[in-house]
Amino acid sequence: MTAASRLVGIQRMLSTQEAQEGEKLVLALNNLTGRTMVLNRPKALNSLTLPMVQTIKRYLEDWEKSDLCDVVMLRSNSRKAFCAGGDVVQVSRDWRDGNKAQAMEFFRTEYKVNHHIATYKKPIVAMLDGFTMGGGVGLSVHAPFRVASENAVFAMPETKIGFFPDVGATFFLPRLDGELGVYLGLTGQKLKGRDLLYAGIATHYVPSERHALLEQRLQGLGTSDYTAINLAIEEFVAQPENSQSEDFVGVVNDVPIDFSLASVRDVIDICFKFNTIEAIMQALTEVANQPGPASEWAQKTYDQMNQMSPSSLKLTLEQLRRGAQLDIQKAFELELVLAERRLESHDMHEGIDALLVRKTNDAAWDPENINAVDIRELYSQYFEGEHETTPLYLGSTPFTEYPHKFGLPTEQEILDVVSGESPQAGGFGMTYELVMEFFMREYESKMGVEQKVNWVLSRRTELGDAGGTLRVIKS
Repeated sequence: MTAASRLVGIQRMLSTQEAQEGEKLVLALNNLTGRTMVLNRPKALNSLTLPMVQTIKRYLEDWEKSDLCDVVMLRSNSRKAFCAGGDVVQVSRDWRDGNKAQAMEFFRTEYKVNHHIATYKKPIVAMLDGFTMGGGVGLSVHAPFRVASENAVFAMPETKIGFFPDVGATFFLPRLDGELGVYLGLTGQKLKGRDLLYAGIATHYVPSERHALLEQRLQGLGTSDYTAINLAIEEFVAQPENSQSEDFVGVVNDVPIDFSLASVRDVIDICFKFNTIEAIMQALTEVANQPGPASEWAQKTYDQMNQMSPSSLKLTLEQLRRGAQLDIQKAFELELVLAERRLESHDMHEGIDALLVRKTNDAAWDPENINAVDIRELYSQYFEGEHETTPLYLGSTPFTEYPHKFGLPTEQEILDVVSGESPQAGGFGMTYELVMEFFMREYESKMGVEQKVNWVLSRRTELGDAGGTLRVIKS
């Protein structure tokens, strides 16, 4: 046997071992015309390894081609975590051990999986029960149906490990309401339960005790029609809470909204509208020094950002500003370049060691503060010139907005109806009742629509000069 043939044999053996490992950690369930992937690494909160993402990729490809599959579901075997991210400890170890191709293969395969979910030719339903962070967000947020439970916890905490929000965050975060995505990307702030619905991250809110029944319903539906699947999920959604806790905001007609950021939603736009981290930090300082309910939030947010890698903060802000103009394919291609450049940095490995290995949360960032980060050097290193990173070769038709919209209306869509800029709603001069009637009709009385529309109208509109009609308050 020649050396070359022995090498081929070793490579085949390793490939087989990885496939077997992946199939143990990502289970495939077939029932009628439904196919379910079950993440099965509970002790590691289902953090993704390279064999896992390779297995997910293979399942997606096989099921997309199968005439026996109508709908694909993604869930976890544990209520504690859907998926808490990628196994970046192993990626960092591979890179520093000289296995740079292996480290990059993880990101390349993961981003291909994320993109495939975004462009999949069949309905995908992601069941978000437990921690949904980093890589877990990438497996879910691009799907047309994203079902959150009361246990769901969303976060993109990458700046805390010296990285940047990836897995398609370049695309999805800038498309959330106002500056909400920038705030979440920079701070790593957690959202829980119904927060995900009102923030636009989830499309439905279904209590965890109903998830098994929902899965059975979808498996037996016998169709890949998106409208039929949406209606089937709506059968299991929970009524909005009618609580008067401190997390609720009273709005028009006394309808509350169960959104933990409701009281600071407008302040988020005020503070995070700027294009430099210095200006954002200054705005937070000004709000923190003013009397009012947002003062404590602003100080907390300022302190959060001070814990993050300064270079990650500046990189992330520029990434998200550019992402607002990119199509889905270019967003992932940019992330692959940024990932390789970031693996070459000090901060990523130091952040991973401090938070996930030493668990001391005492990273020594370099540069150590935002003023020491040269923005021109950062632009040159990450965004300008030619890069040798191997392209993703994604191959599908790119888009600048997600093709399927089954969540709540965005704030801008609501304001466009009020201002007469929505062709579906007619002209100017709409009263509160007419606006509400329009959205309840368009969204077929979807749970949460009344609460969000009411809340947005109370914050962003006022009575006009004639007959109870509304007009948008200029921000």
